[in-house]
Amino acid sequence: MAEASDSQRMVPARVGRAVDRIGALPDDVLHRVLSQLSSREAVHTCLLGQRWRDLWRSVPIINVSFGEFEDSDADDDVEDTFDREETFKKFVNRFLMLRNPVGLDEFRLDYSSSTGDCPDDANLWISHVLQCNAWAVKVVNRGEPLKLAPGVFSSSFLKRLHISSAILVPGFFNQLQMGCAALKYLFLYDCDIMDHEIFSKTLEVLILSEEVGFDDQASISAPSLVTLSIEGNLCFGRLPILKNMASLETASVLLSGDMTDFDADAIRQLLAGLSDVRSLDFCYADRKLTMEKNFRWCLTFSNLINLTLYTWCVHADFYALIFFLQNSPNLKKLTLKLKQEGMSAITGELEDRSFICEQLEIVEIICSETSELLPRVTRFLLDSGIRNDQMRIVTGGNPMYQSPKTSLMF
Repeated sequence: MAEASDSQRMVPARVGRAVDRIGALPDDVLHRVLSQLSSREAVHTCLLGQRWRDLWRSVPIINVSFGEFEDSDADDDVEDTFDREETFKKFVNRFLMLRNPVGLDEFRLDYSSSTGDCPDDANLWISHVLQCNAWAVKVVNRGEPLKLAPGVFSSSFLKRLHISSAILVPGFFNQLQMGCAALKYLFLYDCDIMDHEIFSKTLEVLILSEEVGFDDQASISAPSLVTLSIEGNLCFGRLPILKNMASLETASVLLSGDMTDFDADAIRQLLAGLSDVRSLDFCYADRKLTMEKNFRWCLTFSNLINLTLYTWCVHADFYALIFFLQNSPNLKKLTLKLKQEGMSAITGELEDRSFICEQLEIVEIICSETSELLPRVTRFLLDSGIRNDQMRIVTGGNPMYQSPKTSLMF
């Protein structure tokens, strides 16, 4: 039978007495529409009629989720969980096997493993979609941390990779460097990193979020990196040493939680790696840290134009705030987000407490209307030479740390 022409495809089909006007759209449009559904929902559209029977086989985005196989009425015991996991695996295997051999844009996997190891199925799925030239892969895990096999990450097309709740074994980052030459965006959420050296020539965006842990002292070297975000609880190991960050423009750092090996040198090393940034959002929410008298930072943020700091920098004698202002000669905008609660702070003594910010245009202070810190902070700024017309007070806003809009990538 000859294939239907484009004009024939555009004729509305009749489903019973109703006219299937959506089905009259071109295939590529319908493929994009089905890509907004989960893969299980996309398969169910084959029941709509002959026109829809095979459309799901060519969707450019695969979105498989274990959550769709959960039964809210079922008992949450080990046997039921195992059965649902097996049903989910069979669906994904069948879906990938029946899919047409066409290019793939994104693969989104919402996984669950009750064993803690990453079964061969998941590694095979990732390998399969990369062979289909997927340029974005997102693996979200809701069970025990997955042990991903580094060898499956081999693709000249992969640009964006998002992994959550996984153990990244030694050699993982070397494989990304060698096997994924086009990778530009890497998001790691709640991952244990066991590599001591993280090196990438291609990465432009690196986000380490939530309980990211380093097995020991680790270094991150990324000469092409433009955006860096470290947010959450670095739950073990030392702060990473940042190297070769000359291209870095924007950095967002939230240090919180109980870090096991954390001292003044670790802070200095971290800030030294960020010394070339143009925009820095720095929040210290760990225990109180006191620097030794006349501790020498030896840091200058020559390119820094926009700086955002939080309550921790104004406690006691404004030590941390003065440090940044003394070492940011080209700063144009300073934002202070003040939250009354909490006593996290980096404090110390300075022989010279003066600073000159010739390029500073505005100081924005975000706080609640009843902030007790506001009068003290504004008095300090005025006494230091900041004019009234340079200050802007924003009340009623949320002074809490807000992580970047990373979800837009997927």
